Amino acid sequence: MATTKIFSIHEDVEGSLAYIANPEKTDNGRLVYAFGCSEKPSRAAKDFAEIRSRRSTVLAQHFIVSFKPGEITPERALEVGKEICTKFLDDQYQFLLTVHVDTQHTHLHCVFNNTNLLNGHTFQTLNNQGKVSERMWKKLRDTSDEQSRGEQKRKRNDLEKYSALHRGKM
Repeated sequence: MATTKIFSIHEDVEGSLAYIANPEKTDNGRLVYAFGCSEKPSRAAKDFAEIRSRRSTVLAQHFIVSFKPGEITPERALEVGKEICTKFLDDQYQFLLTVHVDTQHTHLHCVFNNTNLLNGHTFQTLNNQGKVSERMWKKLRDTSDEQSRGEQKRKRNDLEKYSALHRGKM
């Protein structure tokens, strides 16, 4: 099962975006995906600022999903990251998603604007109120876990198909 973390960015969105999009960590930029903003960190930070209101001290959110060594390919991790973002952010927040391959374990980073594209409200206002069980970090963890379970099931199915084909040829 993947490990998931989320935290708020209070300053230097551009620095956070530059870190996650570092070509040395993203296979020369091949493992980068953007929604509603540029893939270039300096431009993405400006894109975020154009949408963001100054009502909140939180400028953006950053989450990380780490996989066990050998659990997933970098390309598949990018697809899983897109699926998590689709479910978690619901096409309502600009984000930059990257996969890092500079360590033994593949992991993805997502920095998303704290301000909703559709109504200008902050992520906290819309999603982090009420019961703890209803807050967004719980939804992120649940979404990540669901994707992880789906990935494990996909790998088992592929292995079963391979085994069945192999047995049929003998």
